[in-house]
Amino acid sequence: MVQRTSICSVLVAGLLVMCLLGAGCTSQPTEEGTPTATPTPAETTPAPAEEYAFNETNANETVTLPAGSEITISLAENPTTGYEWNVTSSTGLEYVNDTYIPPETELVGAGGVHVWEYVAAEEGAGEFSAIYKRPWEETTGNETTFSMAFIIE
Repeated sequence: MVQRTSICSVLVAGLLVMCLLGAGCTSQPTEEGTPTATPTPAETTPAPAEEYAFNETNANETVTLPAGSEITISLAENPTTGYEWNVTSSTGLEYVNDTYIPPETELVGAGGVHVWEYVAAEEGAGEFSAIYKRPWEETTGNETTFSMAFIIE
């Protein structure tokens, strides 16, 4: 029982550290100023896609972003316990990739981070939602959830 308590304590501490570190990584780009001259069509180049990063601290938020933006959502996950995020997303978000990043520790049972990449593909509304549970267990309503709404302009 002491070992299980220790492992749980380490996992909770690791999750808190990841949340604190991740909180500094969630920002929306801000650009001030306007162009001084209107470029001719030959001078016009496509604007680079804006990148937005979100994590647990952004749960239940609604965010407005331009079409074509790259969206990264990072959530703590520990598949060694059988728990994983069951994700759903709406048509306004185009799935690109998802990756599990293992922990940088050799501690057995330590959790890592699952990262999903999307593009805000079309104007309108988009939604990302996830439930953290063991896939073989019934949903009880007490599971950890994460959701975000996007207004794509």
